[in-house]
Amino acid sequence: MRSRWFLLSGVLAAMPAWAATPAVIPIEQVQEAYVRPHDRIEVEPGRRINLHCEGAGSPTVVFESGLSDWSNTWALIQPAIATRTRACSYDRPGMGYSDPSPHPATAENAVRDLHALLERAGIRGPLVLVGHSLGGFYMKVYAATHPDQVAGLVLVDPSEERLWDRVGPLLAPRFGAKLAGEARADDAEGIRAGIDHFRKCAAEASRGPLDEEAYTRCTDPVRPQLGARINAERRRLQPLAAYQAAQAEEFARSMFAADPAADARYARLFAGKHPFGDRPLVVLTHSLWDMTPSFGETGWLSWVTAHRLTAAMSSRGEQRVVPMTRHNIQVDAPQAVIDAVDGVLDALRRK
Repeated sequence: MRSRWFLLSGVLAAMPAWAATPAVIPIEQVQEAYVRPHDRIEVEPGRRINLHCEGAGSPTVVFESGLSDWSNTWALIQPAIATRTRACSYDRPGMGYSDPSPHPATAENAVRDLHALLERAGIRGPLVLVGHSLGGFYMKVYAATHPDQVAGLVLVDPSEERLWDRVGPLLAPRFGAKLAGEARADDAEGIRAGIDHFRKCAAEASRGPLDEEAYTRCTDPVRPQLGARINAERRRLQPLAAYQAAQAEEFARSMFAADPAADARYARLFAGKHPFGDRPLVVLTHSLWDMTPSFGETGWLSWVTAHRLTAAMSSRGEQRVVPMTRHNIQVDAPQAVIDAVDGVLDALRRK
C-alpha cells in the first residue's frame, strides 16, 4: 500500500499549478451533453454502462450519483471541473442510459461495475472520487476496496452505513437512551416503508409508464436549476419500468436496509483510526433539515455526527456544513461542491 501510494504521489506531483477555482457554467451552455448517451461501455457480455467524460489531465475526477439518480445530477459541477482536469460521470444499471443488471444492487456490485467500467475505458488512476448520498457511501467502499487507485474524496451529504451503531452511543448522553432508541426505531420504520413504496411503484410501472399522479409519488421532483432540457429528459425516463425497477432494487439492497452481515463487512472495511490514510477528504453536510418535529434535532445531529466520523477516516479529513442547502447540495449550492473538489485537487498538487 505505501509503495503504491508513493508512486501515485509522484504522478500527482507532476500536475501543473491550478488557476483560479472554476465557477459554475450556466446550465443553458452545458445541458445538451446530459440528455443523451455518451460512451456505452460493455462491463460484462451483453450489458453496457453509460460513461460521460470531459476535459483532460490527471487525476481523473469520477462522479457517483445518489439513490435513483444518474449523471445529469452533476450538470452544474462536472463541466466546471473539466476545465481543470478530466471529469467523468456515469449511470448505474437501469438509470439514465445504462442497461439493467441481473445482479443485486449492493454496494459491492456497484463498486465492481465502476471498477470494470473504468478499467475498460482505460482509466486506472489516480482518481478523485465524488459521491452524493448513497453514491457517497459507494465511493467510500470503492476507496477502501481499491486504495491504490484513489488519491482523494469529496462526499456530498453522504448516506452513512451503520448509522445508529456509530452515533447512538455519542447521542445518548444528550438525548437519553430512550429518545435515541425511539429515533433509531423511527428511522428503521421509515426505511421499511420506503422499500414497500418503491416496490409498489416498480409494480405499477411494469404494467405501463406511470401516469402523472404516480409519477409525482414515485420520482424526484423537478429541479429547475438543472434546466428545461434535463428536466424534460428526467420526466421521460423516470416513469419507465426499467428505471422504477432499478430504483426499487437500489433502495431495498442499499445500506439503509437491515443486513447484519453487510454491516459486519462494512465495520471490517472501515476499521482503524484512519482507513483512508492521509488522503484529502471533504465531507459536505446540508443545513436545512426535513425530519419530523419529534425527531428533528436527534435526526439532524445523527447526520452531522456521522459525517464528522466519516471525515475523521482520513488524517486530512474535513467536514463543511453548507448554508441554505437541503440534501441535493450539488443542485442547491454547486459552487460549494466545485470548491471542495478543486481544493482536493490543489491539496494533491501541493503534496
